[in-house]
Amino acid sequence: MGTPRIRDVNFSLRYDGLDAEKHEIELASLGESLKGFSKILATAGTFALTQKYSKNVAGQEVKIYAKEARANCFSLDTVMNFITQSQLFSGSAGAILGALIPYIFAKNAQKKEEMKYLKDALEKAIEALGNKDKGTIEGLIAVIDKMAGELRPSVRQAVSPIGITCNKISVTSGHGFTPAVIDEKDKEIIDQLDDDEVLGLREYRVFLTEFDAHRMTAKVIIEGDDSDKRISAQISDPSASKSENPYLISLSRFLSFGFDSSAAVKVTAKASVRKGAISKLFIVDIEI
Repeated sequence: MGTPRIRDVNFSLRYDGLDAEKHEIELASLGESLKGFSKILATAGTFALTQKYSKNVAGQEVKIYAKEARANCFSLDTVMNFITQSQLFSGSAGAILGALIPYIFAKNAQKKEEMKYLKDALEKAIEALGNKDKGTIEGLIAVIDKMAGELRPSVRQAVSPIGITCNKISVTSGHGFTPAVIDEKDKEIIDQLDDDEVLGLREYRVFLTEFDAHRMTAKVIIEGDDSDKRISAQISDPSASKSENPYLISLSRFLSFGFDSSAAVKVTAKASVRKGAISKLFIVDIEI
């Protein structure tokens, strides 16, 4: 094996439409998007380098850096920096990476034709690394499918600006592959919830309609849900046991003002999903 050396791999992220047409983008949306892209690129880069799926950030061998933004609608170049091993000099690992990033987005957007083309490219790139055994290749493809599925929360983060501050996002690898383009229709599919899915921490605006300080439970209605469905919530926020309890204050607001927007509060929570809808929140913080 050759002596490890530093090599950079570049990916370009382009945001088109809405605010991006003016060469600007809403900052909170951009931050959320870049958080998702960072996780996707680091996980995929580590797999391309090691052929191993590492979920733990500390165990990944890739760091993602952002370069200066460009006024091309709104474009941002990222640099994937790592210590390369001999297989990267052959270009085969680069070919894996060039197909893997579009595949992750195609799978989550259910683009079957793109998935077929990209899966063929991945199989050829894996074989070029010296993996001639069919079982080994199929095993690595199965790992890629698992990885793409489990990265879905990060894919949702990456495309979250669509419909808010841009109309589509393109990801270009520079490895000869057509850019992965995600539009509003793709985002609708990506945002669909699977049964038994657990969503990571995110913010929700809710009306708190019931609170039990002893059991640390509550009932909430998510603002904007026309069904007015009450959702159970489990609370692990220490402030719920303080004398000036923000949950009691929130409940009092709802009892006084009902569904007026002034009664809604922001909570940070994980969520469990059943039959395509949020069934329970696990609240860790509240902002009133």
